Amino acid sequence: MNTHTLELDLSKDGLGAGLVRVGQGDKHGTTIKALIYDGGAEAALTGFTAYLEVLLPNKRNYYRAAAAISGNAATVTVDENKLCSVAGYTDEAYFAFEKDGVRYSTERFAIEILRCVTEGQKPAQSWDDAIDNLISRGNAAVSAANTAAGAANTAADAANKAAARVETAVSSAASAASAATSAAQAANSAATAANTATGAANSAAQAATSAASAANDAAGAANTAANRANQAADRVDKAIADAEAATNGANQAAEKANGSADKADKAAADAHTAADDAREATKRALSVIGSGTGGGASSGGGADSAEVEKLKEDAATLATALVDLTDDYIVIDNTVFTPASRVISTDGGTIELDRASYENGIITLE
Repeated sequence: MNTHTLELDLSKDGLGAGLVRVGQGDKHGTTIKALIYDGGAEAALTGFTAYLEVLLPNKRNYYRAAAAISGNAATVTVDENKLCSVAGYTDEAYFAFEKDGVRYSTERFAIEILRCVTEGQKPAQSWDDAIDNLISRGNAAVSAANTAAGAANTAADAANKAAARVETAVSSAASAASAATSAAQAANSAATAANTATGAANSAAQAATSAASAANDAAGAANTAANRANQAADRVDKAIADAEAATNGANQAAEKANGSADKADKAAADAHTAADDAREATKRALSVIGSGTGGGASSGGGADSAEVEKLKEDAATLATALVDLTDDYIVIDNTVFTPASRVISTDGGTIELDRASYENGIITLE
């Protein structure tokens, strides 16, 4: 590439900054980079717009191209088709900087445009990137305006149609507004009902909570009662079993008692019979003893006094046993044998008997 680097000062105190040669027919092959200083110090170019401006060799036309700024450097790649429309030499080339209505330019440098034998001479004219940009933007604006006009016409048709729809919508909106008013009234009524229902629901929820608590308490009490009932049922079952066992034992005892009663009745009857027989035998024995002879004995066979006394003692012992056994009096040889159960009291030589009476010198024993 054909690259040229120059040092240019905004103070313009230099004696010329050099020569740049450009050939006709070249296509974006020439780059000019200028290091910009201000009184010998690097220029502060932040916020500025930079241009390369060249008066062509015919001294009538000019070339103006936008440059890029980086630090204190301004760089431009020229369009040779425009810059080189006129071959020759010019020493009126420089960089210009613009910002907020302020414009600065550097000292001048020279450009030699070399003739191309194949391209030939072209008509001279001025070239300005800024103007070209304006023209391009104008053409773009015209095109955009035409497009916008078409869109506006389309929008107008749409607007007319929309207006008709708006009228219809207005009518519908009026109807909707009326319906909305009715709906609002209904909504207010529904809101009131909802508030009432909410209050009732809250009350019901509280009641449900209380009922749940009471149910839990009742469930606990029921569980306790169930446990106690189960324990009582166990005790009842045991009592029933014990009662059944006792009943069986009682039945068996009753059977045994019935047998014993029968035996006792029989023994009592036998005892009374034996007692009667013994009493009669005792009476006869004592009578025999009192007479001094044995019942049916021949003469000369009487017992001695010792044997008689012994026989009386045995008879008295037997009579005493018989009266207690039969609970009845026995009178033998003017002696009354009395059961112990009939003696009420004794006092010295006086005895009080049960079921006995005395009247007119006669004692009656029942």
